[in-house]
Amino acid sequence: MTNMTSPNTSNPPNLTWPAPVQTAQEDEGQWHRAFSSTIAAILIIAAMVAVLGNTMVLTVIIRHRGMRTRTNLFLVNLAIADLLVGILLMPFSITTMISDGWIFGSGIMCQFNGWMNSFCLITSIHTLMYIGIHKYFSIVHPLSKAFQLRTIIFLMSMAWIWAGICSTMNVWGLEIEYKPGTSQCGPKYPSNTKAYIIHTVLQLTVMIVPFFTLVFCYTRMFIEIKKHSARLRTNSTVEEEYILATQKKVAVTLFIVLAFFFLMALPYVSYATYTTVNSTKVFPYFLNPVAYMFLYLNSMVNPIIYAFRSPAFREGYKEILCQTPNYVISDGEFSQK
Repeated sequence: MTNMTSPNTSNPPNLTWPAPVQTAQEDEGQWHRAFSSTIAAILIIAAMVAVLGNTMVLTVIIRHRGMRTRTNLFLVNLAIADLLVGILLMPFSITTMISDGWIFGSGIMCQFNGWMNSFCLITSIHTLMYIGIHKYFSIVHPLSKAFQLRTIIFLMSMAWIWAGICSTMNVWGLEIEYKPGTSQCGPKYPSNTKAYIIHTVLQLTVMIVPFFTLVFCYTRMFIEIKKHSARLRTNSTVEEEYILATQKKVAVTLFIVLAFFFLMALPYVSYATYTTVNSTKVFPYFLNPVAYMFLYLNSMVNPIIYAFRSPAFREGYKEILCQTPNYVISDGEFSQK
């Protein structure tokens, strides 16, 4: 990593990170103390909630056989990715914000941090895409046998494998470094044809394809649910109404999970796009920490959504927190032993 220290001896002595070309802040790249303290405090709370919440999600699914549905197996992928963010990524950003700069060197720790950032993000995106495809077949083509258990396990594995491939492309193709004014290590800003090609491939496979796939799947799902509802109003049984209501509730829950993910990822996507197309590479000092803060906040959201939307998960959390193992919990309902 090149030395970013300015030879200007007139700088105030307490400025650890002199002005790099990547920042537009007048006080030479450092964050205001109130800003960095606020970001660090938010991330500390988010990390604790993410670790506790996603650990409970995994515990509920592992402990209760009735919770090991095909959809919930995909939720295991999401929970593991979010747990890794809380354990392995947020602490780096918290320390960087508190220390007013990266203190872990430019070697293995920086490379690991940059690799893990993209690894967890891509795993979550592709898992959400596979969940959307799975529910599309469940609702629109209910007689299809496309999603057997082995298919679910294969797609779960592919989410991790593709994330690993893309993250390695980041490390070897775009090169990972710490850029002063950022809260983590990441790929260099694209500056040549090779870097722009790699960045385009990653954006296409990681963002654009999953986004349009999900739009198609959820649009078709809700159209089909609306058709079923109209049909059942004229000729239905109690069992058919229950099945449709359950499918609709699950679809809405998963859509909320998806909506929160894209809402939280939007600042990061905007930041990544802006830094790619901006030729000056001069950015506001708050842009990177805020973008990554929102991205990390998504890791604590899913367990909260499950608690509000699923009685089964709610009872599972209660069992763990209150230490009262008195229920056999299954997806959609629970019954006392």
